[in-house]
Amino acid sequence: MTSFRGANLRPTAQYTAIQGSYWASYCCVVTFSSVYLLSRGFSNVQIGTLISISGLLSALLQPLVSKLADELKRMSLRQFSALLVGLFLFGGVALPLLPGRVPQTGLYAFLLIIVQLIMPLTSALGMACIDAGTPLNFGVARSAGSILYGVVSSLCGRLVLQFGENSIPVALTVLNGILLLSVLAFRFADQGEQTAQREAERAEKRGGVFVANYYHVIPLLFGVVCLFISHNILNVYTFQIVQPLGGDSEAMGDLLFVQSWLELPVMFLFSWMLKKKSSRFWVQLSGTGFFFHALGMWVAPNMGVAYLVQVFEMTGYALYTLAAIYFVNESVAEAERVQGQAWFAMAITLGNVLASFVGGLLLDYAGVPALLAFATLTGGVGMLLLLALLRKGSRTLNEKPQAL
Repeated sequence: MTSFRGANLRPTAQYTAIQGSYWASYCCVVTFSSVYLLSRGFSNVQIGTLISISGLLSALLQPLVSKLADELKRMSLRQFSALLVGLFLFGGVALPLLPGRVPQTGLYAFLLIIVQLIMPLTSALGMACIDAGTPLNFGVARSAGSILYGVVSSLCGRLVLQFGENSIPVALTVLNGILLLSVLAFRFADQGEQTAQREAERAEKRGGVFVANYYHVIPLLFGVVCLFISHNILNVYTFQIVQPLGGDSEAMGDLLFVQSWLELPVMFLFSWMLKKKSSRFWVQLSGTGFFFHALGMWVAPNMGVAYLVQVFEMTGYALYTLAAIYFVNESVAEAERVQGQAWFAMAITLGNVLASFVGGLLLDYAGVPALLAFATLTGGVGMLLLLALLRKGSRTLNEKPQAL
């Protein structure tokens, strides 16, 4: 794998800007959704329903958008990504300007959908750069996402206390502007061009969607859904979870700040880790981190212990978010790699949908302990599925099966 040396300094730095600004924007619109929407008079159930419907629509759109991205002829992947980021920027600018519950609901749903559609495209951009032969350290670049996510989490928590909830869309607009400029500036050799090998692969490509060509990946995707139900419960409802422990919006931001910084060792060392074990192994191992993270938050008696529990972010989300991208890129035919990234992103989105919907119901009708028990249960199921399906000798995504 690549290292962070002179020849790859520029593309890595440019891609670092993309990852950093994307995850900072994601923090504003998703992680602080409860804080912003509660201030607009939404209940926990209404917030969960809005996030769930938005996530469901995003999940339905992700395979279609990714298939379009794989088959672009008049527009490069970079230009297509910039188009979606431009829409994201426009929505953020309009958010504080629209009066009334209905317009706010519709626009916030749009922001939740578009931010999740952009996610697999940012991963595909980095992998396309590497596949084109341009050296890029993906782990170092992705670490910027964790750093900025943590910084923005802490900063937004303080901005809300100081200036109110309208500071969230203002911060989102600034970050989206940086993201758009970063995507437009990201260029590498043969960007948007198609090699003879890629053309030949497209000619052999069968009809149908990704899961029809790789149908044995479906149980693995279900495991990913379970893991991200657990993960997203902890992230979407962080504000509500920390309140019984004596926390407020500032404590929420600080918790997420600690969490994101603990991801950095894995991000920086991942290229070295891939030399020791395959991406498949690291995806398998990541399930344990999700489970113990949820379990730790369930039994935490106070904010001090809650901060310590965030160490499991290293072996959970931080490990998965890198290993899965490499795993898909190494296991899927080039002409379907954007789709492959999108289907795994869709599993994450479905986890968010179910976490938001069920989480809102559990919060309003059973309370935080039941919410955290559910997060632990789903994390355990996901962990067991990954351990079983990715064991040595299993064929999940190893090779493309014959056409159905």
